[in-house]
Amino acid sequence: MDARSIDNQTCSLCGDQIAANSVNPDDALSMDHVPPKQFYPKETRTTHKTNLWLVPTHRRCNADYRKDEEYFYHAVYALVQKGNRTMGQVVHHDLLRRTSKPQTPAMVRSLLKEFRTVTEAGIHLPPGIVQFGLDKYRTQRVAIKIAQGLFYLDEKRYIPRANCKDIRLCEFESDVPELYQLSWRGADAKSVLPAVFSYWRFGFDNLHLFTMLFWEAFMFCVAFESPSPVGAPAA
Repeated sequence: MDARSIDNQTCSLCGDQIAANSVNPDDALSMDHVPPKQFYPKETRTTHKTNLWLVPTHRRCNADYRKDEEYFYHAVYALVQKGNRTMGQVVHHDLLRRTSKPQTPAMVRSLLKEFRTVTEAGIHLPPGIVQFGLDKYRTQRVAIKIAQGLFYLDEKRYIPRANCKDIRLCEFESDVPELYQLSWRGADAKSVLPAVFSYWRFGFDNLHLFTMLFWEAFMFCVAFESPSPVGAPAA
């Protein structure tokens, strides 16, 4: 899965062509990491020296997700700590390192506002216990983007976000719907570094199932319908 082996003329996020000599810098080529580079803590990147996966995008398309990716990395820390304490500590140290950047303290302050001592059902939690709700729209938006990139790497073509027909966050393997679990039997896990990210993809009929494992702690399951053939009219 090397960026040099794929078509760098098509944006993996919008499907439009990327001009070689664009007048507008926002329309220029910007290689995007799949998953985002920041998901690989600096400590991990330094230790393992891996070649991360890349796909082509317009600079504007790539930049449109930057704040949501930042949110995702910070907001899911509790899930990583809960599901995989070893990687939880690695992510924790990485977040501490990033506090020197102005966007990190701002993000933390924003997240702290989401902690609640009373549940949506009106139940008052015991002292010292708080509830935190992930922003589903922002986290799902990032997960779909990652799945789009994986499809581009596998198939060398673009798949629209609108083709996503199912997405769900699964904290435990028992939360994964049976259809996705069955799909694992027909697919091998692919990864640059399993401790950070790996995925299974299985296609049958007109459906593509992705199970994406983050920091060996939780999963996003995503299902896409196949994109229309090039030149075919939209449904």
